[in-house]
Amino acid sequence: MSMKEIDYKALINNCDVMINTLEYDSMRSAGKCKLNSDTLFNLYSLKERYLKMIPSTSVKKEAK
Repeated sequence: MSMKEIDYKALINNCDVMINTLEYDSMRSAGKCKLNSDTLFNLYSLKERYLKMIPSTSVKKEAK
């Protein structure tokens, strides 16, 4: 079985787009907000999980 590389930055970007769309949709009525709340919660949880998957690229500075 071949291993596919997962682009977590693209996943995070897609989560942001979906979150923004659902939040905008929720502003229009309270009923939509109630319907979208579970999905928004799950999207924020996924976004946190994907952010942890990105390797940290901290740059170490050498002391002179």
